[in-house]
Amino acid sequence: MAALLQQSHATPWRRSSYSSVQGNCVEVAGCRRCDVVVRDSKQRAFAVLRFARRDWTDLLVALIRQGN
Repeated sequence: MAALLQQSHATPWRRSSYSSVQGNCVEVAGCRRCDVVVRDSKQRAFAVLRFARRDWTDLLVALIRQGN
């Protein structure tokens, strides 16, 4: 389950290689050892979604399976 939280951490963000020319995409970063955080690249000052690492992995696997 994802949780919404205010940004209060400095972390290296990674943007998808599928980003548009304007850079509009989601960005992902490891927040702590067990968490992954996601934010909208157009709204960087807004809150982020935090996923437990296992939930993030499950989401990615489901998206990959859906794309095949």
